[in-house]
Amino acid sequence: MTTESLLPARPAVSDDAFRHAMARLPTGVAVVTAQGPAGPVGCTVNAVMSLSLRPPALLVSLAGESRTLEQILDSGSFAVSVLSWDARHLARQFATGTAAQRFDGVSWQPQHGVPVLTAASVAAVCDVSSTAHMFDHTLVAGTVTWTRADERPPTVLYGNGQYKLGC
Repeated sequence: MTTESLLPARPAVSDDAFRHAMARLPTGVAVVTAQGPAGPVGCTVNAVMSLSLRPPALLVSLAGESRTLEQILDSGSFAVSVLSWDARHLARQFATGTAAQRFDGVSWQPQHGVPVLTAASVAAVCDVSSTAHMFDHTLVAGTVTWTRADERPPTVLYGNGQYKLGC
């Protein structure tokens, strides 16, 4: 069965109706980063999931036209930095602007050659193992080569707000 055969025969809901409905789905917020030839690149995502224990792997979804996706595919590696509550402002910073503006004033450290945000409550570095193009996004599966987690509460998006997990 191909992706095209999964498309509904009836009209899809409007962009606004879909956004409104999906805003009611609580989700974590993370920044996905990669190292490009001109420096680090990154973008805000809310589609991250663990994929496998053996091998340890996770899955991220990025817009097909994403500059970060382009660098991930070129370099073969990426990092996922789950934003801690104290770093929730970075969700907006990494959603707009140029690569330089996104990293402006942001503390990060390279791990396995990939930028990892210091403000992450959970971080993982991955080697790309496979990709799949789905609609207007690309799913990237990565084998985890490094990880760190601490006790700082992560940020959760719900509706039009951000919330501290564990409150």
